[in-house]
Amino acid sequence: KRSATVWLGWLRKKSRRTLMLKFLELDASNIDIYLEQLLAIEQEAFAEPWTRADYMWEATRPIAHILALVEEKRAEDAPLLLAYAGFWHVLDEADINNVAVLAEQRGRGYGRQLLQAVLARALNLGCKRLTLEVRPSNAPALALYQSLGFVVCGRRRGYYQDNGEDALLMECVLAE
Repeated sequence: KRSATVWLGWLRKKSRRTLMLKFLELDASNIDIYLEQLLAIEQEAFAEPWTRADYMWEATRPIAHILALVEEKRAEDAPLLLAYAGFWHVLDEADINNVAVLAEQRGRGYGRQLLQAVLARALNLGCKRLTLEVRPSNAPALALYQSLGFVVCGRRRGYYQDNGEDALLMECVLAE
């Protein structure tokens, strides 16, 4: 009974905490602030993670967009990168290449919020269609993408080099 009381007290304290969250676009002017955190999330989230050089290059490319969800902390603390997503914008299409949420922050809706921001940004850029690849074994990601309007439109055989797993190609039509 005592541990249940302690747990409830902790839960009440946690629920009173107000988070200051913001979305921002990472580019050459600000990626250095978040790069170490981004790479740590990348390492834990992906079997084939992108490198520092990959992200530094992406930050300079006009077609590349990296959106980040950041928790702003008090003045003495650095902002905490909770999640990020990258996409390439070419003509009237966007291809989402990476979506990741900090492991201890998963299940809190941050991935959904981030993808909604990606959809809004792509629409603002004039995109009519978004695509992405996802592992068929990644049930949480599949469910999230489908709930946001993505549908399976193809399969890329042997796409993932780490284990030869296929990728499902998904698309979301934003405008006709």
